[in-house]
Amino acid sequence: DTRTTIMIKNIPNQMSDKDLITYINKVVPRRIDFLYLRVDFSNGCNVGYAFVNFITVQDLLTFVKKCLGQKWNMFSSEKVLQMSYANYQGKDALVEKFKNSCIMDEREAWQPKIFYSEPGPDQGSPEPFPAATHQRRSSHHRGALYVP
Repeated sequence: DTRTTIMIKNIPNQMSDKDLITYINKVVPRRIDFLYLRVDFSNGCNVGYAFVNFITVQDLLTFVKKCLGQKWNMFSSEKVLQMSYANYQGKDALVEKFKNSCIMDEREAWQPKIFYSEPGPDQGSPEPFPAATHQRRSSHHRGALYVP
């Protein structure tokens, strides 16, 4: 199995993307290259799941063995970490999916994050998200008819 992208579920709602990165880095330091923690715009809390891509299958397996089925032990949460494979696999596919998304017009803290994945001193460090290649629909006009 060559899949490296998972959906992490049952995330405590108070957890930020920085908290989640710290949590993952304690198990596999600097071994993810994509993370998107979905946030409810109305209250600023996450909705309980995130998409994460690990640099290698081995990095993913190490994280799964250590964390799957474990309590988060933070934010007084009794939630147990669950995960499943994501529909979109790999950093490139995820970047392609999100770069033209209206989420990229929201607060930076709510946007997907990417990290350098090539071996070297920058591996695991934040990487700028590529620019959109198509005009994004405004999140305020989702579902509205397009008027030229």
